[in-house]
Amino acid sequence: MNGQSQDNNCSDLAAEQAVFRESTPVMLHAQEPFKADRQDGIFALLAFILGFYFARWVLFSWQGWGVTLFTLGYCGIITVYLLKKGVRFPQAGWFWLIIVLLTGISFSLWANNGLEPWRSLLLFCSAVYWIICATGLPILGKTSNWIAIDGFNALLVIPFRNFGCQYKSLAFLGRHKRAQGRQVFSIALGLFLAFMVLGMVLPLLMEADSGGFAKITNGVATYLHGAGKEISELLLYGILAIPIAAYLFGLVAGCVHKRGCNLFKKDRTLKLISHLRVLPATTVYILLGLLCALYVVFIGSQVPYFFSALIGERPEGWQVYSEYARSGFFELCRIAAINLIVLLAANLLGQKQSRKDKALKIFNSLLAIITLVLIATALSKMAMYIGAYGLSMRRLLPCIFMVFLAIICGGVIALQKWSFSITRMAVGVGVVMLCTLCLFDPDSFVAHYNAERYLSGTLASFDVEILYRSGPAGVDSALKVYGQTHDQALQDEIKQYLHNQRQQAMHYYGQPRDSWQRTHARQKIKEYFLK
Repeated sequence: MNGQSQDNNCSDLAAEQAVFRESTPVMLHAQEPFKADRQDGIFALLAFILGFYFARWVLFSWQGWGVTLFTLGYCGIITVYLLKKGVRFPQAGWFWLIIVLLTGISFSLWANNGLEPWRSLLLFCSAVYWIICATGLPILGKTSNWIAIDGFNALLVIPFRNFGCQYKSLAFLGRHKRAQGRQVFSIALGLFLAFMVLGMVLPLLMEADSGGFAKITNGVATYLHGAGKEISELLLYGILAIPIAAYLFGLVAGCVHKRGCNLFKKDRTLKLISHLRVLPATTVYILLGLLCALYVVFIGSQVPYFFSALIGERPEGWQVYSEYARSGFFELCRIAAINLIVLLAANLLGQKQSRKDKALKIFNSLLAIITLVLIATALSKMAMYIGAYGLSMRRLLPCIFMVFLAIICGGVIALQKWSFSITRMAVGVGVVMLCTLCLFDPDSFVAHYNAERYLSGTLASFDVEILYRSGPAGVDSALKVYGQTHDQALQDEIKQYLHNQRQQAMHYYGQPRDSWQRTHARQKIKEYFLK
């Protein structure tokens, strides 16, 4: 009896442990073995090349045609690898691939100083997120409301859980090409020993001979001394390429092999989110209702302040355009942030969902409409500011951000009737807008706008500081103003700007940081100095 009781206790303990293992998420280490093949081995070698050129052309600069070439190589090599492994891209995979390519191409076209660091962040994040979309690994199989979890999975979890898989793939190649590997090792060993012997013999030969041999060796030594900086840089890039390549291979191969990708499972995540719905419906109604009522009373009591900009007038007490416009913008940012947080919390933590609750739909729509009203008034204030002081990237980007917020608010209103992912819409719209900006060179547009208004007499002064912020994008507009203005002080400032851009353009000549825009600026400034 005691033995049977002990067996029963052991079986119960084993059952409890099995249940515990089933309910406990896999955390840091991928348990399944990585089985490499020939395609993995070849991609492991190519990953070193990508890692080297990422360190050399991208990591320390994020400028010029070097970024474009790396992007094309990155997309081309990974696409071929995925297709060889039998991966078929879904629509989301093609969408993000196009975003990566277009953003990367923009680096060889325009400097886009005013869009940094947003352009670089777009390229990096899109390049990482494209991998999991192409392999169908987002939690819902596509971009969804859980994009933050998908992004965390792609950026940190999958690459580091497969960090050592690159070397397993290289070992696979070594096992299947042992003879070639021994031959390569023999050649490398011979070169190493030869350099050691030469290091001991050459100084003795130079001391024994002062004729032609000494001249030859002195010339070689001078060349190596001059190339020491380049050699040290290449060595640095080679060292950095090792972890970069391991990260890159871990991300791509991990997604292809579906290894280390199960940290966030759909059913488990849905269950976790359902546990977060703790706010009673009455609490949500009171929160949203009082907040909407507060906004209505506040706006209604200050109608002249909020809506005077729509008719092109400043309210009483505001004599400076800049203060009036900036006040409107920061009010919008604060209120929009509060509204978005409240809407997110109410719909995520509330026990009732908006699709099943008419009252919640009304409150969501009302709060979104109030935000739209604030966006409209803020845009009108910014328009007054631009009309008085001209355009800059610091004024253009907030306007574009306001338009983006307006689209999101419209999506919130539409969500109360139709079912779709508001996060997916927001990400898609935001990415397309930012990628379009990267391709259309907004810095040049800003400089051209100010130059045309100044020359037409609708702008009192021309701000040369904006030209410096635009970099080479402002050269054409600067030359145009320089040739038509009669203001000697302004001409001197523009001439100094052109000298500055000429030095920078010559500094980047023939380097990976160069671009079509810098080449164009060099030609234009050269023609100007030859006159």
